[in-house]
Amino acid sequence: MARNVLRHELEQKLGEGGASYAAQRAYVATLLEVSSRLLVAASLSDPEVQRELSGMPDGVVIGFSVLGDSVGMRLRYREGQLERLPTSHPADVDIIFKHITHAFMVLSFRETTPQAFANQRFVTQGDAALSMRFTRCLNRMQLVTLPRALTKRALAKAAPLPLGEKLAISAKLYLNLLRKL
Repeated sequence: MARNVLRHELEQKLGEGGASYAAQRAYVATLLEVSSRLLVAASLSDPEVQRELSGMPDGVVIGFSVLGDSVGMRLRYREGQLERLPTSHPADVDIIFKHITHAFMVLSFRETTPQAFANQRFVTQGDAALSMRFTRCLNRMQLVTLPRALTKRALAKAAPLPLGEKLAISAKLYLNLLRKL
C-alpha cells in the first residue's frame, strides 16, 4: 500500500506523461558524469571547495549511487584534489538514492536535497560529517556553474556570490575541466 502511494506521489510530481524510466536513467547518468568532472575541476580552481576538501582524510572515496543500478559516480580525495574513479570502486562514504526517479527529481531540480532527505529518498553510508562536507562542495560547484534561476531551484539557501567572483571562478573551473578532458 505504502509503495503504491509513493509511486503515485512521484508520478504526480513528474506530471502527466512524465519521463520514462530509461530517459530518467540516461539523464541521471549524464548529470552525475558531468557533475563528477565539474567537481574535479572545482577542486583545482575554487578556493572555497579546496578549503572544504582540506578537512578530508587523504584517500577517502566518496560516491553517489542509485540502489540496484550501476549509475553513479566515485571521487577520491588525494593530495589536495579530487580524482574520478570507476563506479565499481568501493566508497568510504556513499550517498545512495533509493530509486532512479528519486535521483532524477533531485538532479532535475524538482526537489531540493533537504526535501529529498526529509522524504527519505536517499540514505548515506559512512561518515556523516564527510558526507555533509562533500555536499557543501557540490552545492558550491552548483552555485558557481548554474545560472541564478537554476541555483534558486537547486539550493535551498544559496549564499550570494558576486557576479565578478562567479565569473572568475567559473572561468578557472571550465579551463580546468577542458584540460582534464
